[in-house]
Amino acid sequence: TEVNQPVEVSDLYTIDGLVAENPQVLTKAMLRWQLRHRQESGLSSCCVRGGKNILISKSRYERWLATQAGI
Repeated sequence: TEVNQPVEVSDLYTIDGLVAENPQVLTKAMLRWQLRHRQESGLSSCCVRGGKNILISKSRYERWLATQAGI
C-alpha cells in the first residue's frame, strides 16, 4: 500500500510551506483542522512526524484531497 512506500524528502512540507505553495486553495486554519482529524479522515497516511512537527507529503495530500472530493 501507499503507506509502506517511501516518501521523498523533497515531497515533504510543513504546514506553512504547503500553504505558501498553494495559497489559492489552502489556509493554515483549514490544514490544521484537517490534521487534527487525520486519524478519522485517513489523512494520517500523508503525514510524517518530524520531531514536534508534522510534515505532509504533497503528492499524497493531493491524492487524499481528490478522494475527499470524489474524484
